[in-house]
Amino acid sequence: MKVEFTFDKEQIQQYGYTVDTVRQTIQKNFAAKGLPCVSNGEKLSFVGCGGEEDFSNMWAILMALLRTDWFPKFAASCTWYDDDGTQEDVLSQAWKIQRRKMA
Repeated sequence: MKVEFTFDKEQIQQYGYTVDTVRQTIQKNFAAKGLPCVSNGEKLSFVGCGGEEDFSNMWAILMALLRTDWFPKFAASCTWYDDDGTQEDVLSQAWKIQRRKMA
């Protein structure tokens, strides 16, 4: 399993932040759960290590990011790739999470 992010540089700068700061924030969350960054170029990617908790840890991080005010604004894409080859546009779910946060 893998999750991949791209970012909206103009949107990030409009709010007074840098892409590096946003990337570092996300990397710290994944590193704290032992999930390695495998691509730190145009796309920021993280993979599971085969641990029992990898799946739940990755989704916990993604849901926490979607609940923030900044992540849905700053991310251009967030795609989940499952081991069976399926993929999911995680960012498209942000409105559902945001609505629950307000309720």
